[in-house]
Amino acid sequence: MYKNLIFDLYGTLLDVKTADDSDEAFRKLAKFYAFRGAKYTAGKLQLEFRRRMKAQLRTRENTIYEKTGEKITYPEIDVVSIFKQLFEEKNVEADDALVELTANWFRITVTRRLAIYPGVLELFKRWKEQGRKLYLLSNAQRVYTEGELKATGLDVWFDGILLSSDYGCRKPDPIFFNELQRQFKLSQFDSIMIGNERKSDIAGACAAGIDSVLLVTDPSLAEPIDGIESTYTVADGDFRKLIDIPELF
Repeated sequence: MYKNLIFDLYGTLLDVKTADDSDEAFRKLAKFYAFRGAKYTAGKLQLEFRRRMKAQLRTRENTIYEKTGEKITYPEIDVVSIFKQLFEEKNVEADDALVELTANWFRITVTRRLAIYPGVLELFKRWKEQGRKLYLLSNAQRVYTEGELKATGLDVWFDGILLSSDYGCRKPDPIFFNELQRQFKLSQFDSIMIGNERKSDIAGACAAGIDSVLLVTDPSLAEPIDGIESTYTVADGDFRKLIDIPELF
């Protein structure tokens, strides 16, 4: 029986749909920046946003994770710094509160759907009653995800939350998995990763020596990869069917 259950967030616990790279999103964002004195056309703002994301990823490639001295294979960006740079580009002073507000507003504006999958809270309650530990390991931007966890009420369930934007690396990098194990002193032998993406969740668990469950909520994210196999699979993505895996209960 697994003592520690490690969860992915989007596509696993939360059903989410966003339009964060749409023309409409950047038309609205350009208006927001203009209200603060930073004037962009929507097209220019979209171009700059993409360019800065790519540039930040390039600068973080093959950097060293300071805590362990390991080379980061899968770097992660910090979107907050990009929102700030876009103000600075137009000589507008933006403090942390304004930058966070901008990022929050943008995320809310582009979100089309955000809902907890059926069965999540029921099973979380059962696991907690059994004394299990629940952890979140998500490729996510804290400035977006922290509010969404609060809005959905998921934040109160976890014994630990690690978001990739805080660590400069993302799944499937073993560094990210090992950081969770290091912080909370988890053994790989009584822990299991539950996620919906084979390339990140399952591949990362395999590299870290952790068992895994693949929840197929989107078949395009679960396509076979040579050498990357989950310990268990829920082919229809129904979270409630985790109850059928004896080792989880």
